[in-house]
Amino acid sequence: MRRMIELSVHLAFDSEARRWFVAKSDVPGLALEADDPSSLLRRIEDAAPELIELNVDEVSQRFGLKPGDRVRLTPVFDSPIELAA
Repeated sequence: MRRMIELSVHLAFDSEARRWFVAKSDVPGLALEADDPSSLLRRIEDAAPELIELNVDEVSQRFGLKPGDRVRLTPVFDSPIELAA
């Protein structure tokens, strides 16, 4: 049976630069930024699988990832999202 491994990605907003960025991540090497949270999430979806594959030994050691396991990324917002009124 395939297990699900959950990795967290913390997103924050830099008010000076007016950019969203990866503040902390369980995915080794994940350092991205974007103008808005949606764009940042799309960039993370594109980059994370390759970074996990490149760093599979570290991810396996830290999180028990085994061949055949599935990985799920959970975004954690460390800054609030402002909604248009």
